[in-house]
Amino acid sequence: MTTPSVEEFQATAERYCGLFTREEPIQASDIWTFRDLLLRLIFHITAVESHQQAGEHENDGPSNEEFARAVKKLKALPFDYYRVVFDPHDFEEKAEPVTGSLSDDLADIYRDLAEGMALARDGHIDDACFHWALTYRSHWARHAVSALAAIEIHRTDRCESAE
Repeated sequence: MTTPSVEEFQATAERYCGLFTREEPIQASDIWTFRDLLLRLIFHITAVESHQQAGEHENDGPSNEEFARAVKKLKALPFDYYRVVFDPHDFEEKAEPVTGSLSDDLADIYRDLAEGMALARDGHIDDACFHWALTYRSHWARHAVSALAAIEIHRTDRCESAE
């Protein structure tokens, strides 16, 4: 088994962001690519989290217009909305499950990864790792896990064959 590495995380983040920045539209079958990339990102995040140094460098992620285009590109996926429990460990909470959005999950992850990629491209890998780790813990971990759960349940319950 391979061990988590920053290099593999960065390469996977580049591939993930590339789905949003490529000229070709996102296809329904890209849902399986998103699944594979999310699994790789989560596997390699532990290597990224070991870089706990932040400098003074600004990260420059997608603009609001680029983000809106990213969300629009995801409309070809086989589904968007799904049900999710916000905190599976809070047994005191009586709230009903809420509606999750696969396009929101995947686009939010794109934004967080792209901001780190901008730092990495400028040669600030420690800052990129700090950004990725911070945003993972504070934001995109929940999006990734919710998206993966929705995709896997779709695959196992609703698809005759997954690519």
